[in-house]
Amino acid sequence: MEENDGNASPEETTLSGTPNAAPGGDQGAFSQPAVMVGPKSSLPKIMGILMMIYGVIFGLFSVLTLAGTGDSITLYEEAGVEITSFASIFMWIQGVVNVGVNFVVAYAGNQVRNYQRSGVMLGLYAVGAQLAVSLIGSIVIADVMAEMAGDSAFGAVAGGIGAFFSVFCAAICGLLVALPILASADSLED
Repeated sequence: MEENDGNASPEETTLSGTPNAAPGGDQGAFSQPAVMVGPKSSLPKIMGILMMIYGVIFGLFSVLTLAGTGDSITLYEEAGVEITSFASIFMWIQGVVNVGVNFVVAYAGNQVRNYQRSGVMLGLYAVGAQLAVSLIGSIVIADVMAEMAGDSAFGAVAGGIGAFFSVFCAAICGLLVALPILASADSLED
């Protein structure tokens, strides 16, 4: 017995119910959940480029300043200001440190641009070294100012203002250098 539909169109079949949520196969104890990783933040790349620009430009200015340190000492002495040997040596040391720190910041900027956490730390070390030299420089320049003005109170005020601005500038620079690690630490690699 055969049923014959004639020329009727076949009925469409629809499935009802819920599909099986578990994929086929053995999941077992070794299955790993899927980890979704978003794109890396562009902040380290931008800050790294800015650090490189700053380091190169101010590094070149520091080289020019270092080249003119001997003339500065001569001008002080011609103006009647007695420059001690310690102050003279320190002016040379400060010039060399400034050149080194600025080029280290440029190198650290390259590391930050490549998403390396060590670049941020190197930049912070450079800012700390610059702060230490600037604070010592504030004391030396305060002594020179007191000698030039003939008043130790003027030298103390000049040294205090210099120390305040050294700490203030180091804090701002440190914050800018640390910004990639503060804002997007997960984008940086070790």
